[in-house]
Amino acid sequence: MDFSLIPEPTLFDWFLIAILALNIHWVLAKRLSRVKSLKGLNLGNWGPVIMIRTTRWLSLIDRLSSPKRFWKMAIAAGIPLVVLGMFSFLAFFLLMTFAVMQSPPEPSVYTAPRNVLLIPGINQFIPLWWGWIALFVTMAVHEFSHGILCRAEGIRVKSMGIALLAAPVAAFVEPDEEELFGSENKKAKASRAARVRILSAGVIANFVVAALALALFFGPVIGAIAPVDRVVVVDVVPDSAAGLAGFESQMIVLLADGTRIGNIEDLIMAAGKEGPEKLKLLRGEEVVDLELEGPIRRGVVVSYVFEGSPAEAAGMQPGVTISEIDGDATPDWESFRSSMNTTREGQTVTIGTNRGDYNVTLTANPDGSGTGFIGVGFSGVSANAVYLDGATFQEFPGGAFLAALQEMPRSGLVGILSLMGLPFSGIPGFTEMGFPGFSGWITQLFEPSGWAEPLGGKIFWIANFLFWVGLINLYAGLFNCLPAVPLDGGHIFRDMLHMGFAAIFKSDARAERMTRAVVAVMAWLIFSSLIFIIVAPYLAHGFGG
Repeated sequence: MDFSLIPEPTLFDWFLIAILALNIHWVLAKRLSRVKSLKGLNLGNWGPVIMIRTTRWLSLIDRLSSPKRFWKMAIAAGIPLVVLGMFSFLAFFLLMTFAVMQSPPEPSVYTAPRNVLLIPGINQFIPLWWGWIALFVTMAVHEFSHGILCRAEGIRVKSMGIALLAAPVAAFVEPDEEELFGSENKKAKASRAARVRILSAGVIANFVVAALALALFFGPVIGAIAPVDRVVVVDVVPDSAAGLAGFESQMIVLLADGTRIGNIEDLIMAAGKEGPEKLKLLRGEEVVDLELEGPIRRGVVVSYVFEGSPAEAAGMQPGVTISEIDGDATPDWESFRSSMNTTREGQTVTIGTNRGDYNVTLTANPDGSGTGFIGVGFSGVSANAVYLDGATFQEFPGGAFLAALQEMPRSGLVGILSLMGLPFSGIPGFTEMGFPGFSGWITQLFEPSGWAEPLGGKIFWIANFLFWVGLINLYAGLFNCLPAVPLDGGHIFRDMLHMGFAAIFKSDARAERMTRAVVAVMAWLIFSSLIFIIVAPYLAHGFGG
């Protein structure tokens, strides 16, 4: 059978597969829940989710909660942070929804439903093992904090456990809900203020752990990592000689015709006029020998193409390497700029690149200089590169990369937003398709220094642990801040709203009616917005592919 004739699954196919898998898991969960108990564990289900409960660790929660006054005061001090996070993230979330409504993005790897869920192994931007380790730490911190505050406030904790949906998707501490929230026949044991502290504890703990982990990552850990001079394959033209020879992006050049390569000039010197014949490269952890013929050419790598520009109209894409304009060589940024300064509006120029020639009709330069404008941008670090036989090589600016990382926490709100998007967008001009931490090929571009030198490669383990623990705790804390029941933020919002309405109307019954209405509208708004963000790209541009 020729498997190449089988069409690639579409999004709709994956949707049907997901529904089938969910129903199978639901049946298994229902059957497993009938076992009730297994080696001291209590089993149950909530829809398709398998709930595994235990009482073995409750004594630990009792011991940890013993300084009751300290815990109450510490969490009370952190509640303003929860409220700030609640309304800040809500505003960001609704602005993002509005932006998607105005201009739905085209379906891409970033809009794929699997990448909306921050679940390691499902989200392709989150590494499997580091992601699960960080998620386990996040869930444990969050739920233990709820349990500790329950006991500090005198609320019974019935059990603790994990929820499974093929894999662990949540940890939980199960308080006595009648004591915490009350029922029709019994008033809640916890006051509204105590309940707000209990529900805020998990979010505050996530924020504290995130702050500590990221402070260590951006401080002493990044400070103990030093760059190594390397030349990296940044682009391979499909079906070119380099592509057919086995060259791939992110390969690191070790030797060219027996000469060690640390920078572009080393590669040019080793290549000579005809280009290097034999290259030794690092592909992940594997060393490979590949051959190219040449000749080698210098150029500048385009980082981005302006929307509506002449370059975009000509079909030019980010990543292309420009080596000449109308036959004049542009081996570096300075020569490219000098050549463009001789052009004028309306002039058609031939741009020679690693992907062939582009005929571009220039427009007027927005700076008013009277020169022609092509509409491409370059990395602020180094755009210089060389290419031969369809493979483009560039020095990786390791020092500037580390400096850009360290600058993030010093850049206020912009830095926080950049940090949150780092696993997905990476650092512009340095990494494409996100930053997974110090793992894989990127570890070959750095080495331990200072206090971390005796650790060798283990410094990268520490860096990855802190990076992902910090980020996942930050994501979890912000998401749980959203004022939508059943999230912690929803319950906090409900109690705070009720207290506000009760103070205004002087009637608990009226306050309760108003609270229920506002909470229901807010939950509908948030969850419908989330669903809209996921499906909008496919509703606007189709489900194919």
